[in-house]
Parts: sequence; C-alpha cells; structure tokens
Amino acid sequence: MKMLACLLVLALGCKSGDGDKVASTGSAAPTAPAAPGSPYAKDIEALCESVTRSGADKIEPDAKTLTIANWLAANLKTPESRKFLVEIQPLVGDAKAAALETEAKRVGLSGCALAAEWRTPPT
Repeated sequence: MKMLACLLVLALGCKSGDGDKVASTGSAAPTAPAAPGSPYAKDIEALCESVTRSGADKIEPDAKTLTIANWLAANLKTPESRKFLVEIQPLVGDAKAAALETEAKRVGLSGCALAAEWRTPPT
C-alpha cells in the first residue's frame, strides 16, 4: 500500500511544501470543512469507496494501485481532500488506516472501505 500512497501523490500532483505536519497521534490535523454533504465530505466518501468506484476490486491485484490513483486524480474535487492525502502519505499500515477512518467519521461516514484495504496484508 506504500506504493498506493506514492502513486496518489504523483497522480494528484500534490506537494506538501507549506510546513503542514501530521499530528503525533498519527492522524492528519483537520483543516477542511467537515459538514456532512459538503464537497470535502463527498471527496472523503469517494476516497473511502475508491476501490469499488474505480473498478479496482474487479481487476488483478497488480493493477489496483494505479487504477485507484488514476481514479482519485480524476474524481477528487477539493484541494483539501488532496492535501489530506499528502498529509497521510508518510503513514503506513494501521496508522494510515486509522487517520483515514478518523477523517471519515469526522465528515459523518460510518466506515471506510479503503482504510480496511490498507489494513489487509498484501497477498
């Protein structure tokens, strides 16, 4: 999944040059509107559902990462959601999954399939 994070950053064309840091708890500091139904909340929902929305759940494992990254690049609308991806990029495993789940809950989602995928060891 580390490859996914790297590809996401490349595909989204994001840079983290403004000094933003990931909180020591392992989650990105909330900086975007969290209102359910807001454009940012819709982007976090899309991020959480990106495996199925991109079709990556129906293809061979080797192509999943690039498929998801390309789909996210084309479908995330807010700069805040792209910034969030950059902020959690250095995290791995449970820490990254927990950060995404925390953000999903913050915007009103009950769960996050991508976070579960990040916790599943590669086959």
